[in-house]
Amino acid sequence: MHFPDRALPAALPATRWLRADDPDWPPLWRVLDVPPPAVHACGVTDALARPCLGIVGTRSASPRGLAVARDLARRLAAAGWVITSGLARGIDAAAHKGALDAGGLTVAVMATGNDGCYPYAHRGLLAQVRAHGCSITQFRPGTPPLKHHFLQRNELLAGLVHGVIVVEAPTDSGALDTARRALNAGREVFAVPGPVDVESSRGCHQLLREGACLVEKAEDVLNVLGAPDRTGLLTADAARAAAAPALPDHAAARWLWDRLDLGGAGRDELRRQWPGDEHGFVEGLTALELAGLIRRLPGGRLARRLWPG
Repeated sequence: MHFPDRALPAALPATRWLRADDPDWPPLWRVLDVPPPAVHACGVTDALARPCLGIVGTRSASPRGLAVARDLARRLAAAGWVITSGLARGIDAAAHKGALDAGGLTVAVMATGNDGCYPYAHRGLLAQVRAHGCSITQFRPGTPPLKHHFLQRNELLAGLVHGVIVVEAPTDSGALDTARRALNAGREVFAVPGPVDVESSRGCHQLLREGACLVEKAEDVLNVLGAPDRTGLLTADAARAAAAPALPDHAAARWLWDRLDLGGAGRDELRRQWPGDEHGFVEGLTALELAGLIRRLPGGRLARRLWPG
């Protein structure tokens, strides 16, 4: 595992060690059979004393999985949950970004010291997390991301949250390890179903067979755990709707939009189905791209975006 010999800038937000007598010590850690002896925290540490909810999944996430994780995080953060994840590529990063989209709080549980960042490419995201929440770790500054550190990170995260949502995970993934640790700690486990022929769906389907709560939308989670601030959900949705660009006023653009989803569809196949001429098809496609509403996928496929840009 590669870890660059580069640390974050020296001017970090306030960092300190937290112990059980600290007012920001997470309430759920107080009832663990074996609580962590101490954690090193960086950022807005009172986020830890608020209700936390984990969203985890594979690093090799599909566009659909990234969109689902980000939307769930946005809606649940707007409802008052502190979105907690592991700062990894893929689903973890999407979860942190969704919480930030909503102006909510988020916590990154790290497998390194707080003076490092793994992956290093997420140092900008980590800075945002610390400005709107905090990062926590059991490891001292200077500690690299060794393999067994990720298992310790999973244990720390599982004990911190009221529940864990798994979005896309193979059967041998760290996300399933986190879910099982959460279950052992008496937390709720949720899973998002996916296509039956995709490896990254199998871990979620295994959890569902074992009794995890099925999640299709944020309300499925709120119906089980409730919402610390349910009024915030409506406010965030209204703000998102107001900020979203309107669908272009173009017949082909509307036709294409109705036939696209997060998984994508083949451009050539869409062109064959389009009843109009080539010029109109290209104009509609260009209008959607300029509005930031679609993205191009490998293999000549097109898919919707949930977030413009």
